[in-house]
Amino acid sequence: MPPSLLYTQVKREDSYPDPGEQETMQLEIFFQNEAAVKETLELHTGMPIDLTLTNNTSSMMSFHPAEFNRPAKLRLHRMFLSASPHVLQALGQWLIRRQCKRSAAVIDEFIAGNRHLIERKNRRRRLRSVGVVYDLTELYDEVNIEHFEESIDVPICWGKWPSARRRRSIRLGSYTPEDHLIRINPCLDWDFVPRYFIKYIVYHEMLHVHVGAETSPSGRRCVHTPRFKAMEQTYPDYDEAVSWQKHGNNLSKLLRATPAKIYGNSSRNGIS
Repeated sequence: MPPSLLYTQVKREDSYPDPGEQETMQLEIFFQNEAAVKETLELHTGMPIDLTLTNNTSSMMSFHPAEFNRPAKLRLHRMFLSASPHVLQALGQWLIRRQCKRSAAVIDEFIAGNRHLIERKNRRRRLRSVGVVYDLTELYDEVNIEHFEESIDVPICWGKWPSARRRRSIRLGSYTPEDHLIRINPCLDWDFVPRYFIKYIVYHEMLHVHVGAETSPSGRRCVHTPRFKAMEQTYPDYDEAVSWQKHGNNLSKLLRATPAKIYGNSSRNGIS
């Protein structure tokens, strides 16, 4: 898929050309850089914006209002690099007043005009969120309502099984900003794993989306910031989840998990 789509508008130089003259047509192309889009939106909204451009195939934009003296966070698909001034003005108005139907209609029309190329990529990327024991989308929706006021807009799916070799460490979940995607380790799709534990893992990854990363003075990227840790510890089942992970052989059992051990010979899970 191209880095962005061109918004084109055919404009008549003369609405009433002479019959003997060839009608002159002008093609207007709006193609901006990230800084220009950010500057335009900040001008229309009157607030500082932390803008991130993505190639996401399921969410064209997501917005988190400013909080704790931090700028508002806006993620936009790269197609908005080619948005006309009219579309960017509508987007700015929508960021200020998200119930504005007129602005939303302009944005929806712009996205719809570029949808065909997005779907072409999306068909190649199949995300699976329904497992044999747990439905990640169901857990995600619960967490989003209970803890984030439904502000998180990131796809979630089961990750791939690692190689069969013996492991000494395990990553139970991950959020990659580049893909704008949350992945959960399929070893948690097991009736041995309590629901409150996997729900906590989902919360942990969604919290990464909400808080974001910080860069230290030395240039090191930090994702488990003091703010992140403080918010994580307010999760209702935090102590219980941490206790379960540390209890007995629970972690060792997860380290040794394989599709065969969890699902037996059944292929109904569709996992490989």
